[in-house]
Amino acid sequence: MDDFTTYRKFIYKDDALDFINILEQNKIDYELNDNSLRVDASFGGDINTKQYELKIEKNAFDKVEQLEEKLAAEDVKNISEDYYLYEFSDEELIEILMKKDEWSKFDYLAAQKILKERGNEVKPELLNVIRKQRIADLTVQEESPKWLIYLGYFSAIFGGFLGVFIGFYLMKYKKYLPNGNKFYGFSRGDRLHGERILYLSAIGILFYTAFTFLKNR
Repeated sequence: MDDFTTYRKFIYKDDALDFINILEQNKIDYELNDNSLRVDASFGGDINTKQYELKIEKNAFDKVEQLEEKLAAEDVKNISEDYYLYEFSDEELIEILMKKDEWSKFDYLAAQKILKERGNEVKPELLNVIRKQRIADLTVQEESPKWLIYLGYFSAIFGGFLGVFIGFYLMKYKKYLPNGNKFYGFSRGDRLHGERILYLSAIGILFYTAFTFLKNR
């Protein structure tokens, strides 16, 4: 399922299963991965460490999103005026529309409904523009922490396994967009640092392993 990518992450399995039922009813293929840390709460574990990752095909993202919004729209029709979003200012409601990926479909549609009731309806054409701009804003590579690069080289020189993990992380870290696209999270320069750290770490580990072996013979 190489063409499957993350659509949503759930803390509670029941929420994930409820969503899966919707996908199955609409004959949409999916993959559910349990990424929980499997730490027993009785030993100090936190339930929030649990995470269920739902993946679907990238070309199904729009269909699933439209399906979600269609279902949420029915509930939004009956929203009561004591719902917490009614306390939001117009600016705060517009921010919800601008950061759609950070809110539930219900709140996204509720924000539109409340703005319309206040005489500030946001037209679908503008929502489309906002969505495209949000994707553009998110498609920005991060600057990797310099201390991480320094630590990677230091660990690599002294034969530490930590350098392997840091190098791999800098090389492979990717960011996922709400539309299913993904891209390298760090710049080409930082990925090259990761590649060098990984190779140096491998050489360092081999060197110190051989040195230790010869020393103990």
